[in-house]
Amino acid sequence: MNDSVWKLQNIDAAYWDEYIATRPKYDSTIFDPIFAYHAAGKIPFRDALDIGTGAGSTLGPLLDMFGRVTASDNDTVSVQFAQHRFQHIPRSRLSWTMSKGEELIKYHAPGSFDMITCALTFPLLDTEKALRCIFTLLRPGGTLAIWFYGPPFFIEPTLATEAQPILYAAMDQAFKPVVSGGNGQQRASWKRAADGMASWLDYIPFSEGQWKDVRRQKWNNTKARLAFFGPAACDFKVEPVSSVNRLEAVTEKYDPTFWNVNWDFEMVRRFVIAVFPKPREMAGPDEIMDGHLKKLREMMGGRDRKASMSWPAVLILARKQC
Repeated sequence: MNDSVWKLQNIDAAYWDEYIATRPKYDSTIFDPIFAYHAAGKIPFRDALDIGTGAGSTLGPLLDMFGRVTASDNDTVSVQFAQHRFQHIPRSRLSWTMSKGEELIKYHAPGSFDMITCALTFPLLDTEKALRCIFTLLRPGGTLAIWFYGPPFFIEPTLATEAQPILYAAMDQAFKPVVSGGNGQQRASWKRAADGMASWLDYIPFSEGQWKDVRRQKWNNTKARLAFFGPAACDFKVEPVSSVNRLEAVTEKYDPTFWNVNWDFEMVRRFVIAVFPKPREMAGPDEIMDGHLKKLREMMGGRDRKASMSWPAVLILARKQC
């Protein structure tokens, strides 16, 4: 991924704490289907690689199942935070690689891993380079698991109709200063991410000669958008793309219990504020954002009323051909 687009510099020290507090927990909801898929391929649970580790949200479940886990990220701030969280794990079981996702082949030998996971990161990667790197690093029959989720959505019909558009507007306003106005390389990177989210990751191509048993599971795709930011945040056209082929299994499910949370306005506000790690110089007063949050608080019935919310998500599973 492009350093100029995704690099945590001069941000508030509490960012990752707020991130963890306001994001879904990667529990059995997402990992049960991943581990069941891997086990069905009769591949050992020896070595796993996580791409775009960030705060380390995937590492606990991976460590529970695999003998050795490698966490990777291209950002030192993220790695230092995750290392502190998992300092109790010996280096023999958890190692760290500072690298872009597309360049991990420079640090690990071909066929090093039984499973590679990539949570909330793939749209930021160069698609072809990342897939080529992942394919090379996986052992024959190994599992690739990619997943992504979008902003939470209100389940109650009135809030879904009236408050959800305001939440999306607040999200767009949060991203607009960083997504719009960049140079050509930055714009291309953000467009790839925007198109990918709008596509529900259907843009990711899996060659029939390299991959098998490709499955795309989508939750709540009829009720919410997967994109953290929409066209209103962009100074380019957002264009969904599909690369789904005839052999892939696509499943769609509406499930309001999926990562269900009961949030008051303050939790929703915290989620919006911590949605992206803005540098301090971009974190000043924002009257437009304040207006969106004021409307959202009113629609939610004040600060103390809690609302039931769920999350849209997509999980892609693919197995490397033997």
